[in-house]
Amino acid sequence: MPAYSWQNVQMVGGGYVDGIIAHPAQRGLFYARTDVGGAYRYDATTGTWAPLNDWTPSANNNWMGIDSIAIDPGNPKMLYMSVGAYDGWPGVPAGAILVSANQGASFTAHPMPFPMGANNTGRDAGERLQVDPNNGSVLFYGTRNDQLPSPYNNGMNGLWTSTDSGSTWTQVAAVNAPPLSSDGSGAGIAFIAFLKPSLGAGRSQTIFAGLSDSKAPSTLYVSNDGGAHWSPVSGGPGATSRGGMYPNHGLIGTDGSLYITYGNGPGPYGMSTGQVWKYHIASRTWQNITPLAPTGSDSFGYDGLALDPQKPGTVLVSTVNRYGEGDTLYRSTNGGGSWRDLKARAQFNWAQSPWAPWGHADGFQNWMNPVIDPFDSDRAFYGTGGGVFGTTNLTKADSGQPTTWSVHAKGIEEIVPQSIASPSTGAPLIAAMADVCGFVFNSLTTPPVSMISTSRGVGVPGACTFGSSIDWAKGKPSAVVLVGQNPYARTVPVGVISNDGGGSWSAFPTLPAGVTHGSGSAAIGYDGASIVWAPESLDNVAPVYTTNGGRSWSTAAIMGSPLPVGARLLSDGGQNTFYAWKPGTTSFYVGAGAARWSQAASLPAVPRQVASVPGRAGDVWAATSKGLYHSTNAGTSWSAPIGVGLTLTTVGFGKAASGAAYPAIYAGGQFADGSTGLMRSIDGGASWVKINDSNHQWGGISQVVGDMRTFGTVYLSVAGGMGRGVIYGTSAN
Repeated sequence: MPAYSWQNVQMVGGGYVDGIIAHPAQRGLFYARTDVGGAYRYDATTGTWAPLNDWTPSANNNWMGIDSIAIDPGNPKMLYMSVGAYDGWPGVPAGAILVSANQGASFTAHPMPFPMGANNTGRDAGERLQVDPNNGSVLFYGTRNDQLPSPYNNGMNGLWTSTDSGSTWTQVAAVNAPPLSSDGSGAGIAFIAFLKPSLGAGRSQTIFAGLSDSKAPSTLYVSNDGGAHWSPVSGGPGATSRGGMYPNHGLIGTDGSLYITYGNGPGPYGMSTGQVWKYHIASRTWQNITPLAPTGSDSFGYDGLALDPQKPGTVLVSTVNRYGEGDTLYRSTNGGGSWRDLKARAQFNWAQSPWAPWGHADGFQNWMNPVIDPFDSDRAFYGTGGGVFGTTNLTKADSGQPTTWSVHAKGIEEIVPQSIASPSTGAPLIAAMADVCGFVFNSLTTPPVSMISTSRGVGVPGACTFGSSIDWAKGKPSAVVLVGQNPYARTVPVGVISNDGGGSWSAFPTLPAGVTHGSGSAAIGYDGASIVWAPESLDNVAPVYTTNGGRSWSTAAIMGSPLPVGARLLSDGGQNTFYAWKPGTTSFYVGAGAARWSQAASLPAVPRQVASVPGRAGDVWAATSKGLYHSTNAGTSWSAPIGVGLTLTTVGFGKAASGAAYPAIYAGGQFADGSTGLMRSIDGGASWVKINDSNHQWGGISQVVGDMRTFGTVYLSVAGGMGRGVIYGTSAN
């Protein structure tokens, strides 16, 4: 097997880091979880984050969503994760508890009988998985209250416990546990907190659970017998159904109080009001310590929470969804008796991720989840929807001085690519991305300076927040097209063109009639003179084409019949020919230019992807579950299936090996045992070798593209909507 080195194309940040955990017994040991991109461990010596879940096989793609992270406070080696990105759609796989005895260098997976929801509403809450600080063998996990699809049942929702370090789990009897409605109205059991001084019979006896459920009698429950029986705690904001409050985070401080942040929604979006409360455990009394009450003109909730174990009563809370005034962190050093707003004097440095500010370079970001270093009161991190920020002078806020924050996300690459391409000249890589539109990567090791945008027109800065498709003209590599949208508030379709390899971009002067969502699939002709666009199916607009840069559009049709709505598009690698296919079918269409289309013979099998070979006219490959099919005559006929040993998801091409007559072929998919396979052929598909290993599986491969200038270099994106950015491999052989 060729020796490959794997790393990320550098973007730095992006994607939602929805929780950061600090270990109280080892300086510099932090873990970060993401909703769709695995977990990371912080390396304090280099200031970078290392991915921990790249070993995840294709069959367990859903495990790339990290639902919760727990550490054993008494053993820095132990690490636990609950994994599973979704829990509500038919056929969703079950989640698992991952257990590591070496800080995430390797894991043992213990499948659970129900799915989890790392990318569901309420993913900002936590932590719902916890280890007893008095007994590292004892763990509790609280589920969400979502409606579970068959073959699961709602009786699986609730509180689960393990007494053998996560190897086996039993459910606390529903009659004794905090009640869940299973109606999806909240985040379920949002957090669990052990009272360490309550040691008895070899384990903590007093445990709290925050309940985010509109039907629950209380937002807080307590057990005084080690988790066997639970009862509601009266007071505080009361029942969600009456008070309109959902708990988000709960932590017990060294002052003996339980601090809880609340919002009127399960988060991380949809909150318009919120509160912060303190429960005095010894006296069983509540105190409302909300820093600032939201109003109709200044609406927001409270979400993130951090405590300083070195300084009892020192609290950090974050606002959320404060779109008018801007979100902030509030800090108290007297248990919430008084607060300082850090926003007014905070300073920000974006050098590590220069593309990321997009309009708010001088303020805190949304969806913040902070943590204070247990060994250094000046040091703190917060995770956001755009990565991680950090400071080393947090205590300056106590005297009214500015705190300085910088992007501190080096190594975290969680953006979800939608379409990647490697032009034969110019930038080595271009990509359309979810949430951040897209990038032109002039360097693989330095983050881009900016996202793809234009100075005017439909694609003005900030308009494109979701790029769905990108393509380059194989005979004129400087010509590039990207389509996408801004899906927030009122959807804005976006289409942009570059004629200098992505150095600058111009918006389509007009949009096709009826296009209100945009996105979908786009292809640009071999000579760069024509573009075909199939907007997403929600528009119900058949594919259209332009030959004048988007000034006018015509329907792509065969004898007056439009091509199918929602078709996928492809440009030929050596001539002005286009291809289209309808996902889920074998129907295949060929365009002699953008205007003259015909229906070709049916594809030999339903494709997962069809790809053309740069520089070779009419040379097209189809990746299917039955193997690879090859056409050298623009789809008029296809070869017999070429077996690769995989259920294929993607095929791509790169520079030929020395002395080889045909470009290198890369094919990705899943082996029969569920593992991820990335195969390479240097002899036109006659023979194949595997180029990834068991530590580099990434939860599966969505798209693979070879570099046409450097033999052996290959780019890939992760399957199933999971986010690990763009990964690239290099090899000397």
